[in-house]
Formats: sequence, structure tokens, C-alpha cells
Amino acid sequence: MSPRPRWLVGRHVVEEAVGAPGRKILQLLVLNADRERYAPLIQRAKSTGARIKFVERHEIEKVSGGAPHQGVAVQVFEKKVIGFAELLAQMSPQQKKKALIVALDEIQDPHNFGAIARSAVCLGAVAIIHPERRTAPLTQAVIQASAGAVQKIPVYSVGNMAQTLLKLKEEGFWVYGADSEGQPAWKVKLNHPMVLIIGSEGTGIRSLVRSYCDELISVPQSPGGVDSLNASCAASVLLYEAARQNSLG
Repeated sequence: MSPRPRWLVGRHVVEEAVGAPGRKILQLLVLNADRERYAPLIQRAKSTGARIKFVERHEIEKVSGGAPHQGVAVQVFEKKVIGFAELLAQMSPQQKKKALIVALDEIQDPHNFGAIARSAVCLGAVAIIHPERRTAPLTQAVIQASAGAVQKIPVYSVGNMAQTLLKLKEEGFWVYGADSEGQPAWKVKLNHPMVLIIGSEGTGIRSLVRSYCDELISVPQSPGGVDSLNASCAASVLLYEAARQNSLG
């Protein structure tokens, strides 16, 4: 199916969309009352060749689908981006040596997906992969949960997660799975390049996917803690530890 234009709304989402790679900005809608507030954004959008329209609230609400819009919306067209195999092939040896890929194994909550994507961008991941089925689609909810950051990282849907992990292992990647029964992350040498797998909110990493892990890692808790952290919280901590170790390597 050919890509089609779509609307994105909300201040942070729109600010990240303007100038994001792989995206053409078609038009920017701004509330008449917010012209001064969004003056820098308007100039950036103009520089990309986007059409600027100053509108009334009902016109933005028409395209927002009920999502909080904060007086601004943008219509974007997704350009064709390289596939996951091409991404790996284009990495230089030095880039691949330090690479970190986040694998989401059936993350179905869009807020978790978005929050993990934001942490992945902030902590240096080069890509996110997820299975085609039983995964939250990349919607406005995911984009807003990431505060627009998911637009800064390639996200790939893969037909078979286990086979993709096998291919990555053949490419020299170490595979680590987040699991409450795993070794404390800061007691494990996290080798790079690496894949960090975050399992589903309810059942964690599927058994077949788990079998491809070189090691399971966890976030230790105090004696009064809960059984396990939310998927996005655990991902943030583990991504930080991976980035910390990578910077020392």
C-alpha cells in the first residue's frame, strides 16, 4: 500500500515532525490566536516549503481526531525509508561496534511504546524493531506518548522476530532480554553491538524469542518494591545502563 498523507497534532509532536528525516511537511495549521506563540515553528515550516494556514479552533479539531492539539497541527507525507536489512548493511564497522537496537516483543500499550521510544532516542539506540502482529500501531497516541521523539528513530515491523534476532546474532549482535528473573543489569557486562528485548506488558518475552537471548537481565528492587516495573520504566533503566557501559567501553 502506498503511503498517504496524515495529520499529527500537539506542540511537541509537530515541532519534532518539522524537519524530521523521511518526512515531507505539506501544511501547518495554527490557531489565529497562537500566531506569535508559534512564530519560530512557522518559520521552520515555511523553510521546508510547507503551506501555512491560520485557522479557527474547529478546523484543527476536525483533523485532530479528539487528540490534544495545543493549537497546532501538521499534515505530513511519509517518504520511503530504507529497510532494516539496508540499515544494517549501511552501518560502518565503527557504527555497528557501538550499536544498540531495541526489540519490542508484542508491546500493545501505545503509551508504553511511545515512552520506550523516547528513552531509546535519548539513550542512543539506532533503531526499534517489533513484530507485525500484536503490537501497538504507530499512531498519534504513540507519537504523543513519545513527545514526538519516535519520529527521530527508524521503527521497523518484522515478520518473524526470532529469525530477525538470529540474523542479528550472525551479524555479531549480543541479545539481552528484560526479565524480572534475570541477573541484575549492573552485574552483567553488556556487550555491544546489542539488542535489548522488552516483552509484553502481561506475559513478558515469548519463549521462542527468549531462547535467542544470550542473557536475561533485570532491574533489582528494594525489599518493599512491587513484583516488576512497568515495561517502559524497566526499558529506561536498562537502556541507561547499556548507554553507561557503552560510554566506558
